[in-house]
Amino acid sequence: MRKTLASWRLFWVLALGISAAICLGLPGEDLHSQRATDALILRCVRLALPCFLIAFTASSWAALWPSRATRWLLSNRRYFGLAFAFGMAWHLAFVGYSMASFGVHLNRTALTLDAIGLAFLILLTITSFRWFGRQLTPSHWRRLHKSGVYAIWLLATYIYAESARGDRDLFHEAVLALMLAAWLVRAAAWAQGRLRAQTGATECGKPSSSRY
Repeated sequence: MRKTLASWRLFWVLALGISAAICLGLPGEDLHSQRATDALILRCVRLALPCFLIAFTASSWAALWPSRATRWLLSNRRYFGLAFAFGMAWHLAFVGYSMASFGVHLNRTALTLDAIGLAFLILLTITSFRWFGRQLTPSHWRRLHKSGVYAIWLLATYIYAESARGDRDLFHEAVLALMLAAWLVRAAAWAQGRLRAQTGATECGKPSSSRY
């Protein structure tokens, strides 16, 4: 099953699933209402976010618990990331529709945060394709993608933290907990890597007990 559902086939399954979930809800929504449009905007983010969380933590799961399943996640991290970008394209389309139809104006802080998130999303998406990725050195590519995923994680965490604090509803609190848990998984993998590196350096520095 994992061999069949991988690579671009996995991407298209995720993209079609996200699209179907969005489109099936459209007949019941009044697109002439700002409130209904706002609900669609939020739905797109909620549908895309699981793909981001998988892409964000895939390498950490593989480092902490090596197995066929975690290796599969790691090898398909790119396609989960692209599926997240696809879901966010739906989100941005509805945001554009809302602004054009209802004249919604974001405050300066929200506009700045959204612009930063969008810029990183575009850069990460473009450089996920091999031809564009080859235009960067491997170290620059890694720095860009690490900075980008953390920028998007921080933006999403900030938004859900504000919603959880303002609305006090269980859903936003649960999503915020998932965002923080994802960071803890990455932190645990980083700590494990540092510990192994220090242990290896210590072992290499020990004097040999062999006698010549």
